[in-house]
Amino acid sequence: MLAQHVLVLVLVVVFPLWDRYEIPRLKAGTDPGKRVRFYRKIIAAEWICAVVAFLAVGFGAVFTIRPMQGEIGWLSGTRGSSFVAGMATAMTIVLLLPAILAVISEKVRTKAAKAAQPLSYLLPWSAQERLWWWPVCITAGICEEVLYRGFLLHYLHTAPFHLSLTWSLGVAAVIFGIGHLYQGAKGAAAITILGFVLGAVFVATGSLLIPIIAHAMMDLRVLVILPAGSGPEAAAG
Repeated sequence: MLAQHVLVLVLVVVFPLWDRYEIPRLKAGTDPGKRVRFYRKIIAAEWICAVVAFLAVGFGAVFTIRPMQGEIGWLSGTRGSSFVAGMATAMTIVLLLPAILAVISEKVRTKAAKAAQPLSYLLPWSAQERLWWWPVCITAGICEEVLYRGFLLHYLHTAPFHLSLTWSLGVAAVIFGIGHLYQGAKGAAAITILGFVLGAVFVATGSLLIPIIAHAMMDLRVLVILPAGSGPEAAAG
């Protein structure tokens, strides 16, 4: 149980504080390799925490969830099936439509690059950064779903809090949003909503597979939507 408490402390306190320290350095840095080094830190930190989660609660508790009969009625039976079908459709549209439009329209790519400027310090622009973006996104898809969905729902729903699954989904989503405060208040709010939806899909399906795939694909689509070499450095040049 101590390992679980420590891991929650890392998710709620250490990661946000680490971002408050690292993000300004990333923004202010002039070294062209700064983003790749940051990506490596993210990958290492998230995999270490995911391994701790596996050891603390077990693979089964992290990757699967089996609500008791009537435990979360709004995600059970036909309601749950309808929710999953609706979310699957919505996520498919959100994932594919911008990517398709970016492929066929230079205007869309240009608008996307401008819209991404607030996060330009983090996004991959050079060939090396875009290569590293693959393991970053795969790591985020697996590890963040393991931590913020699989592990946190188990932790909040069982000892020591025994929250209902609905409350567990809400609290876990808020913690997920706190972990993305570096994107600003609006960005963190959107991430919180996304976290709740991914958590609900996890509960409705009983498997973490769909949230993992959706999360990774959502991050990977950046490589399609934002063209290589169109970052702020290129614009300055």
